[in-house]
Amino acid sequence: MKSKINRYPLVLALLLLTVTVSAQTELSLDKALEYALLHNENVLNAELLKTDADAQVYETRADGLPQITAGFNYTNNLFIAKSPIPTSFITGDPNAEGVTLVAFGAQHVGNLSINAEQMLWDGSFFIGLKAAKVLRDKVIIDKFKAEIDVIENVTKAYYLVLVNQTRIDLIESNIATLDSTLFETRKLYENGFAEKIDVSRLQVQMNNLKAEKSGVVQAVKTSKDLLKLSMGMPVQDEILLTDRLEALNFGYDSNEIENFSLRSRVEVQQLDYLKNLAELQIKNTTSQYIPKVSFNAGWGRNTGSNEFSNFFTGTNWFSNSAIGLNVSIPVFDGLRKKYTIQRNRIELETLNNQYNLLTNSLQNELITSKNNLDVSLEQLEVQKANMELAQEVSGITREKYKAGVGSNIEVINAEKDYKEAEINYLTALYNAIIAKVDLDKSLGKLKNNDN
Repeated sequence: MKSKINRYPLVLALLLLTVTVSAQTELSLDKALEYALLHNENVLNAELLKTDADAQVYETRADGLPQITAGFNYTNNLFIAKSPIPTSFITGDPNAEGVTLVAFGAQHVGNLSINAEQMLWDGSFFIGLKAAKVLRDKVIIDKFKAEIDVIENVTKAYYLVLVNQTRIDLIESNIATLDSTLFETRKLYENGFAEKIDVSRLQVQMNNLKAEKSGVVQAVKTSKDLLKLSMGMPVQDEILLTDRLEALNFGYDSNEIENFSLRSRVEVQQLDYLKNLAELQIKNTTSQYIPKVSFNAGWGRNTGSNEFSNFFTGTNWFSNSAIGLNVSIPVFDGLRKKYTIQRNRIELETLNNQYNLLTNSLQNELITSKNNLDVSLEQLEVQKANMELAQEVSGITREKYKAGVGSNIEVINAEKDYKEAEINYLTALYNAIIAKVDLDKSLGKLKNNDN
């Protein structure tokens, strides 16, 4: 019975471990990007702006459709105003003197009306509708730009987690190696073949490695939180990354760089839409010199009665209707439109200057990102060779120490050099990853524009 009871904590621990593991979300880079494009707040807001731009097109289009209003009015004249009328006018006697107060109107008055207006010509309407459609297209490009930014941030954050996890693996390997050396040194000390200071030096190095591991473990947690934040995932969720750094491909096609057209960059497309909108604004202001024409029609029925009971009888209601044509001709506005157009042209010229600056900057960005990747890959090769060499030196130094022909100081220095070489290699690796992502962004390869 006792052994059966003792098994319960073990079963409970295994159950809790299973629940913890199953609660983790396994993420490849592709899955992380897919999740981010569906949940990142900036992308969601960009999608809302796209929906808003669609509504704005229909809102502008509504101004060109018939505008119909209907109304009903009822008035109870509690005290009907009286107007003085010459008595002679009422009696027909030209010699009658004085005035007579006469009440005009009924106590209960009602009016029912339906009015319609149709715009026949308004240059601002047609240009405004075209501008709304251009704005909608620009918002679609803005959403595409937001997705590119999210892909860039998520990719960099994802690989930062992998680099930090690799650093933990290297530190644990160093701890295991140093632990073996420390164990053997303690045996040598106990047998009188090593000094106390040799054990202390190795113990200090072991303590430093454990402290360094704690710092990197925290760095992994922080980088994971950054990744989840970039994805739009709750930071309290647990994730497990499934990709490996070994699968990275840093290759690129030089011909692709040489033949790349900056027109493919989403930033250029955004500015193109802004220039188009500025040109439409000039046309819109110019169109205000042209007369506006609209057609209107109205129909109604009205009634009046001193008795409320007769108010709703059909015989007391009288119909009326009218149609009309309105022409609004601009004559003089104090030269407002002239100076408005002048300002619009200045805005367009400013956008042209920004366009030249942008294309030049993007060309420089492409060249710089390519050069940065080349330099980063060279440094990566050097640091990889240095790490392998430092590892070899560390191994030889430990073997010499075990054989009694090397010193404890040499072992510690070799381990220190190896650890520094590992850090330099991981730094060079992450720099190469960032450079590759930047180059892919410069080439417009982070996401295809399928909108």
